[in-house]
Amino acid sequence: MSEGIRFDLAYETMPWHKVDAVIFDIGNVLIRFAPDDFIQQLFPGDEEKQQHMMKYVYNGKYWPCFDRGTITYEEAAKRLAQEAGGKEEDYLHALLGWIELKTPIEEGWRAAARCRRAGKKIYLLSNYPQTGYERLREKFADHFGDLFDGGIISCYEHVIKPEKEIYQLLCDRYGIDKSRAVFIDDTLRNIEGANLFGMHGFHLHENGMLDRFFI
Repeated sequence: MSEGIRFDLAYETMPWHKVDAVIFDIGNVLIRFAPDDFIQQLFPGDEEKQQHMMKYVYNGKYWPCFDRGTITYEEAAKRLAQEAGGKEEDYLHALLGWIELKTPIEEGWRAAARCRRAGKKIYLLSNYPQTGYERLREKFADHFGDLFDGGIISCYEHVIKPEKEIYQLLCDRYGIDKSRAVFIDDTLRNIEGANLFGMHGFHLHENGMLDRFFI
């Protein structure tokens, strides 16, 4: 099986003639995800609690389980209070509060709109917890609209990036030719997973990259 390539390394601008489908991650591509900033806003002035929540919530063992859809926030908060001490309601505040602090990344939306105007199919492929994703679609309904042709959100499928199965599921469900698809993600290991699967990738790691690439 041939591997995909990193478009951000191989091309200065989008090679439109080589692509039929453009696939977008959500976090830090379309919607800002900044746990350090969120936790400071949720627990202002309490550095000890900020560090605790960062360790046990955002960097803790349950976070991948939310993305995989195998545990609820309420269940995790109860377990964390028992395992790490502290109040259950504080864990819930950390687990739920970040959802309302998210903001759109207009550069990402410009890129998606540009791909649509170029006649390409566009899809979502994201690791996301169910509660967060459903609120996201409500909060940013004007952005999402009917822009995308479909997508895979990890919590509903119980599989996460960079596992091969999630890329295969997307291609099978929507009839995507992986050799003519490019996936945009801010996390390198997810791009590497897509490349190993045979899909092209674009590692978004600094502001302005999408505006420069999708001229």
